[in-house]
Parts: sequence; C-alpha cells; structure tokens
Amino acid sequence: MKEFLQRLKQRKLVQWGVAYVAAAFALLQGIDIVAQQFAWPEGVRRGFTLALVIGFFVTLVLAWYHGERGAQKISGSELLFLAVILGIGGALLWRFAGTPSKQRAKFAAASAEVSATPAKVPAASSVTGPIPAKSVAVLPFENLSAEKDNAYFADGIQDEILTGLAKIGDLKVISRTSTHDYGSRPQNLAEIARQLGVAHVLEGSVQKAGSRVRVNVQLIDAASDAHLWAETYDRTLEDVFAVETEVAQKIASSLQAQLTRDERAALTKKPTDNPAAYEAFLKARTLLLGSSYDRVNSKRVLDSLQSAVTLDPGFAEAWAQLSIVNSWIYWSGFDPTASRIAAAKSALDRAAALVPDLPRVEKARAMYLYFGKRDFTAALNIWRSLQHRLPNDDEVWYFSALLERRLGLFDAAVADFERARLLNPNGVQFAMELGLTLFLLNRFQEAVPVLDAGLSWQPNEPSLLMMRLFCAWNLQGIAGGEKMLAAIKSDGPAVIGLRALQALFARDYKTAATLFRRAIDTKDDSLLPISLCGYVPANVEWQLLLALSKQRDGSATEAADAYREVQGRTWVLSTPQANRNVEAAWHVALAWADAGLGQRDESIAEAQRATALIPETADTLEGPVWQGYLAKTYAMNGDVDHALPLIEHLLQSEISLISPAILQLDPAWDPIRDDPRFQGLLKSPPLRGKGAAR
Repeated sequence: MKEFLQRLKQRKLVQWGVAYVAAAFALLQGIDIVAQQFAWPEGVRRGFTLALVIGFFVTLVLAWYHGERGAQKISGSELLFLAVILGIGGALLWRFAGTPSKQRAKFAAASAEVSATPAKVPAASSVTGPIPAKSVAVLPFENLSAEKDNAYFADGIQDEILTGLAKIGDLKVISRTSTHDYGSRPQNLAEIARQLGVAHVLEGSVQKAGSRVRVNVQLIDAASDAHLWAETYDRTLEDVFAVETEVAQKIASSLQAQLTRDERAALTKKPTDNPAAYEAFLKARTLLLGSSYDRVNSKRVLDSLQSAVTLDPGFAEAWAQLSIVNSWIYWSGFDPTASRIAAAKSALDRAAALVPDLPRVEKARAMYLYFGKRDFTAALNIWRSLQHRLPNDDEVWYFSALLERRLGLFDAAVADFERARLLNPNGVQFAMELGLTLFLLNRFQEAVPVLDAGLSWQPNEPSLLMMRLFCAWNLQGIAGGEKMLAAIKSDGPAVIGLRALQALFARDYKTAATLFRRAIDTKDDSLLPISLCGYVPANVEWQLLLALSKQRDGSATEAADAYREVQGRTWVLSTPQANRNVEAAWHVALAWADAGLGQRDESIAEAQRATALIPETADTLEGPVWQGYLAKTYAMNGDVDHALPLIEHLLQSEISLISPAILQLDPAWDPIRDDPRFQGLLKSPPLRGKGAAR
C-alpha cells in the first residue's frame, strides 16, 4: 500500500484532479451566464455538465498513464484501481443521465447536497372530469439555503408566483394549500397532477445567502415528464419580485395563455422596494398556511405584518393583509374588542390611500364589511366583482360562498364552494366549510364524502371529526357514532370530548362525566363550529355537559358546582361586547347554566338575548342555530309549549342543527320527551331538503 501511495504521488494524480475540477467549475460558471443571456435549453447546459463529468474521469486515467515518464507498466493492483475509478464514473454518470424523473430530481442541486428520499404523497381523491391543457400546479419550492430558517422565504416565493398566476383568467391554477404537503420533488408527478386536475407542474428551489438569491424553476408536462422550459435566476433581494413576475409570464407564454392588458399591468406592479419589508411579508404569508383557529399562529402573522409596514409604511399589500388578519382576530373571538376592529379599519384606510384598486385592498374591504360591519350584501358584491379579476383565486370563491350562506343563497354557496375546491382540491378548510353547509342543510349523505376527503389529509382535525360524528348519528344512530369513534386513533382533547358526547347520548352518564372531566383538564381552548357556533372555547360546552351528566347521574352537588363555574366564566358579559356573535354564544352558555340551576326566568332571558342579537332575518346561516339553542333552553326548563313551535319551525327550515335523530338522542330534550306532540315530531318524515341527498 505504501508503494501504491508513492506512485500516486509520483504521477501527480491528486494535482491533476484538483486542477481539472477548478477549471471545470470556472467553465460551468461562464456557460451558465451565457446560457441565461441567450435562453439556451436545459438540455444543452446539461450536456456541457455531463461532458465535463466524463472528462474528469478521462483526466484521471490519462494522469495515471502519463504522470510519470517511463513508468507506464501497469500491475494487477493498478488495473483494479483503474477499474474502480471507471466504475465510480459510470455510476455517477448514470445518476446524472438516467431517466427524466431522475434528471428532474437533480435539476436544482448541481452543487448542493439534497435528500434522496422520495417525498411522501398524501392520499387524496382525484379531480374528476377533463383536465384543461392550460392548467398548472406550483409545488413547494425547496429551500437550499444554508440557514434552514429561510424556509419561509422559499414558501413566500412560491406563494407570490401563484398570486401572479391567479390573475391570469386563461389559466387554471391550483392553490398552494393543495400542493403544500406533496414535497418539492416527488417522484410520481403524473399521479399528483391527476389528483390535482392539472396538465403541468412547476418545480423550483430557492437558495438565499445574505442579500443574494438563486431561484431555479422548471415547467414540466406531467403526462410525458417532458421539460417545457427551465431557468436559473441569480438576483439580489431587491430584484426578486422581477423573478416572480417573469416566471408567471413565462408559464403563461409556454401554455399559450392569453393575457389581457390589465392582467399584464397587474403582474408587473412591484409591491415594495424594501427587501426587509418584503421578507417580513413573505414570512407572514407562509405563517398563514397554519391554522386560523390557532391564537399563537395568528399573533405571529400579526407581528410579521406589523414589521413589514414599519419597515415600509408605503407597502400597500402588507397594510391590506394586516387589515384582513385584524378583522379575523376580531370575528373569531380571539380579541372581539372595538380597538381590534378599529385597527382593521385603520390598516384598510392606509392601504386604500396607497393603492385603492389593488385586489388585496378590495379583499381587505370585503373582510372588514363581513367581519366588522356584518354587511353581508356589500361584502358579497366585492367578492363577486373579484371573481372576474381573479378567477383562479380560490379565496374569491370561498368567501363568496361563506357570504351566500349568510344571505340564504345556499345553492349558490354550494356551487361556489365546489368551484373553490377545483382550485384547491386538497384544502381542508374548504372541505370543512362545504361539509358544514351540507350538514346544516341536513344533506348528510352528501356531507360524508366531503368530510372524509378533509379527514384523509388531516385525520385528527377536531371540527371535521365533530361534523362527521353528527352525520353518523343522523344516518345510523348511536351505533353509527360508536363505529366511527372506534376508528379514530387520536386521543386529543377534542376527541375525548366527542367520546364523552357519545357516552352522554348513550345515557352512560358516569363514563360521560369522566371523559368530559378529562377533556376539560387538558386546558385545551380549541374552537369547534358546532359547539356554540365556534365563538367560545369548546371546553365551555364540555363544562355544561359535564354538569348535565352529573345531574342525570344523581350527583346534584357536583352538577351545581359545574354549572356555577360556567356562570363565573360569563363575566365577559358585564361589559358591552363589540362582536355580537361572541356575545350571543356567551348568553347561550349562561342560559344553559341558569337552566341547570333551576333559574328558569333568567335562563330564558339570556337565550332570548342571543336570538335578538342574531335574528334569522339578518343571518340565515346562524339565525336558525340560535333559535335552536333557545328551543333547547325551553326544553331544559320543561316548557314544552314554547319549545314545540320553535322545533317544528326549525324542522321545516332549510338550515338547522336540529333533526329528528338528534332530538331522539340528546338527553337535554328529556324534560319534554314524553309529551305526545314531541313524540309526533320524532316520527315525522324528513321534510323538503332535509335528511336526504339531492
């Protein structure tokens, strides 16, 4: 071995190798510059790279033969060494020049170390119907930066490219939330495209170092795996927006999509000249992928947007997004104060003063009218106008549907939810809201596959599980609920609460009380859409149902203590509430606690205050739900004469939480259960639009 190493030194094999690598690297840099200027095809650049790789191994062989004069005689061990070198070269060449999918997997990593593990492809239902030729999905951009904390920057670049594409009416563009879980370079591209209902896929990577950014992108025909074009951009942070614009324009050109003059103008508008402000904005947009019902995440989004507008007070896009987030925080109940909605209005005014016709400013205005002013008609008019300007923006169709529900336009709402799902087929929130709509319409058979689609992506999502359980009860009774819960592997707080509810409906009060106590003790403060309309933490209702379980089990003292604990939590009603939805939810919670303690008149008064705040005439989505809570309050007090007319009205209404199956199962109705009139309602067949698929 010593002699062998000596001969390596004599023949200067290492020096030859190092010199070749240095020269080849310099040559590749020069080729890359020329290729970008003249838009050379990716195949030409790949050919140069492969030639230089082959040349490296040829150089090693020549150096071995000619590196030492007069010593060309080769021993057996040297022959073995040469064979190993050529074998390694052949293996690397195979890696570079193998199948198209292998080429694609390496396109962004010529000089970067990346994982070779194929990305997991989540289960999803394929989009049915013909796939438009002018359609594209943008997969998550890979973060090749040395600092992995820069992952938000890669996500932000992807999001901004999608935002640009959404402005092109001649394209079908899939939302980011539907591609988020596929990974950057999945192997089974054709299957992913089939699931998303697109003909083309854009892959990319982002490498950020200081103020320099390298963005690699390539557009692929999913069926053939052919590369339509690929490009590498080396820019500063100040120029990164121009990259996003150029990529969107090249995609449109490659797919022969026609751009209107307004669409071209919209693509070229630069949002800010401040790189740090733009980074903060991209970080906020990435955080928005998290749950909107997560208080901590909402605070992080708010902080990032506040940083963006502080760094650049002229950043209209950031001001508009800040207004949207403030409006949501107010509506959701995280901070239902007058100061919060005032902050939303202030940010909206700043954005509108800067760029009044900006689409995101219009979105912010619609959100403020919806969440802050409850002017559903005016808000819907804005979203419908945006349908023409942003036909590929899933949010436009989604919020149109939310508002149509409030105005009683349920068929239009279902249609717009479906349109949104075409653009965002794997969006869990979209499945949740469409499922909720079908559920409230008592179209349980239609709701089940929609909810199951959402659960295929997030199997433990509490809101989806709760609606799915209610569907099971309505379609299959208590046994259906038991079967559905048995299949759930999670033991999170919300699931414990659902198991407790199943036990309560089965009249197993001891088990129900034990499970409700376990759920409450987790201190979880999640919001669930069927739990007091999702405006107060679900643990408030768990506390009320714990009290009911104790009451039915004969533990009167413990039941009274639990009811009084809820009464103590309604201190928020001691001051005027800016958000009437949140206020209505607390009035109902107090009504049920009062009823449990035998305070009949007080409980009825509280429930009536809720219905007065959200009347059916003003809100056809929630109005009937609050009426149902009033009916249940009457029932808990044993007032059958006042409860029955409301129940009968709700069974005939197009939308309601009340159904014959739930009336049969829920023990809260037991005080009036033996009345023949109540029994007659339980035996009534489903009315028009109730209980069956349409």
